[in-house]
Amino acid sequence: MIAKEVMKKEVVTLREDTHVKEIARLMLEHDISGLPVVDGQGKVLGVVSELDLMRKQIKPNEPSIWTMLWGMDADREKKQRDAIRKYMGKTAGEVMTSPALTVDVSDSLEKVGNMMFNKQVKRVFVTDGGKLAGVISRSAFTKLLLEGDEE
Repeated sequence: MIAKEVMKKEVVTLREDTHVKEIARLMLEHDISGLPVVDGQGKVLGVVSELDLMRKQIKPNEPSIWTMLWGMDADREKKQRDAIRKYMGKTAGEVMTSPALTVDVSDSLEKVGNMMFNKQVKRVFVTDGGKLAGVISRSAFTKLLLEGDEE
């Protein structure tokens, strides 16, 4: 089975300039926990999840005096910058996680499942020729279990 066969084709999308209040409204209205941010050509730029919106409301921890004196490694510094950016952000482009995880329409469902499991994400976006074609969420795997012949 391949991604194209199980993906949901109707995807609610965001533009980079979509305001965070509109994002929250769309998530609640459609009962979706994460939305892709796409450009004018349909290329996936990132994803805004409920966690990204939570980070917007929680002030980032300030670095300790020791960290300020001796610095922090590149990974911690990037995480700190991302936390501040999301906290201060007002649009999808400012709060999104980028890049979003994507797979091709022809990728195997096993590849999709392994990616989701290993990266601990709830969804991956499916692309065709670099453009958004659909989404596969964890619930797709649950539905497949019910449809399968195995007991």
